Amino acid sequence: MVGGADAARAQSAVFGREAWRGMAEIGLGAADGERSWVDGGFGKTALSGSAEGDWKTDAGLTQAVLEWRPQFSFAASAVISVQWQKHVHPGLDLDEGYLKLRAPPMGEGRWSGRIGLFYPPVSLEHGGVGWTTQDLISASALNTWIGEEVKVAGVETTYSRRIGGHELALTGAVFGWNDTSGTLLSFRGWALDGIRTGPRTEFELPPLSPFMESKQDDETYPVWEVDGRPGYYARLEWRPPAPVTVNVFYYDNRGDRTSVKDPHQWAWDTRFLDVGVNWAPNGRTRVRAQALSGVTYMGFATPQTWIDQRYRAAYLMATRDLSGGVLTGRLDWFDVRDRTFQAIDNNDETGWAATAGWRWPLSAYADLLVEAQHVRSKRPSRALAGEAANQAQNVVQSVLRLHF
Repeated sequence: MVGGADAARAQSAVFGREAWRGMAEIGLGAADGERSWVDGGFGKTALSGSAEGDWKTDAGLTQAVLEWRPQFSFAASAVISVQWQKHVHPGLDLDEGYLKLRAPPMGEGRWSGRIGLFYPPVSLEHGGVGWTTQDLISASALNTWIGEEVKVAGVETTYSRRIGGHELALTGAVFGWNDTSGTLLSFRGWALDGIRTGPRTEFELPPLSPFMESKQDDETYPVWEVDGRPGYYARLEWRPPAPVTVNVFYYDNRGDRTSVKDPHQWAWDTRFLDVGVNWAPNGRTRVRAQALSGVTYMGFATPQTWIDQRYRAAYLMATRDLSGGVLTGRLDWFDVRDRTFQAIDNNDETGWAATAGWRWPLSAYADLLVEAQHVRSKRPSRALAGEAANQAQNVVQSVLRLHF
């Protein structure tokens, strides 16, 4: 009887109710301003204004995620999630899929790891099912880009240890299939949305300059291996005896810059450093901040490398639990500095955004989220679409989030 009970518990941990999570969002939104980047424009959000820049509405099912988290044993478990997204092609795709391993705790620390397809541990916003945001509908510009262009397939290991009242965790990984990272950021710039890439995702690029039209395809595929060279990342997290966590993350995909795969998908050399802080001064308040700075290169030196850009982004976000709901505010700042061929291919960008949102828990299985956002940016390459360099956009949206 004991053996049968153990077998039943083991089967439940793999296929039972607790091994499954899901989420679906039904949304209603309105935006003014320019055409969204998901429609081939330079807009900074997933919603487009009208052709005249007036308000335009959008409604319907926006996304759905199904996640399986089987626990095979103390040492082995897995995460496999499938997602559908309205503004992404193809809409249905794998989100993440990896095997998790952990060693028994030892006096000197603990080892854990994972292998498969996953997002690097950068974002402080994506704690929901299927790597979705929790407190706002959109992510910051910084973490929007991580969701769009920084998904890897590789092996990651983490060593954590407590020293006195402090806890340290060191993570390292070797990965591939992220060679085109930097393409979307370079030709479109930063954005603020909840879109996530998958292995088959195709993102449409905005109009390219005559210089790049013959070199770069009008779409980009973020999870592609092009040059056969592995990349790596490393992360250090510090938890002092205080309600604060600090982490430093470094990423380098080690792209060789000149390898190309049909249709004109290049091995970009993309690197960045990110610093994140998570502070909970009391049980009802949480403050998060991240700052990222990096570079990306692509192409031959003729005499300059075709693409040589520095990019930066930062945000400050505060969340407060109130009676009946959760109030969140976020300020974003971002820029791109194009350091080559500016006279014929200027991809400079500067911008900022202010976002406020309210999450109202309706039941154990449903939340209502409302968000208002204002984005301003300057990008000279908008002239390729016949638009002014300076653009502003307002977005108001709400979603009914159903989850189990």
